[in-house]
Amino acid sequence: MHNIDSVHSLEKALHDLIPISQAMGISVVHYDGTLLRLKAPLSNNINHQQTAFGGSLFSIAALSGWGLIQLKLAELNIQANTVIAGGNVSYSKPVSKDLICECRLESSYQSFVTRLQTTGKASLILQPEIILADENAMSFSGKFVVKQL
Repeated sequence: MHNIDSVHSLEKALHDLIPISQAMGISVVHYDGTLLRLKAPLSNNINHQQTAFGGSLFSIAALSGWGLIQLKLAELNIQANTVIAGGNVSYSKPVSKDLICECRLESSYQSFVTRLQTTGKASLILQPEIILADENAMSFSGKFVVKQL
């Protein structure tokens, strides 16, 4: 079991528990309590067009949501299992540089916490974005389901 309570421990857990994250070269570069930023080199995630592979973009977005939830659960001292139950993606421009994904807590976070603490199970919609030159290159909406252990 991984104790995910810091940027370093989250990156280690990603690489240990989800091996594709290590192959993608994902690193955790920022966390401030409400925003998590992951980064991955383009070279590990390139497609035949010399831009980022769509599956890599989807994966880093899903992992940023999962990671943000893990850090918040640690702050709440809640042991839980988190899975992604579904995700929708919209690609607005090709990514020709390193992948940078930001996931921010949504306004529904507090009601999610209340449901989780009351019932032991809750879901949360998160909307990570791939950022390219301060613009959104991909939008993602993912439903994450959390169940207390």
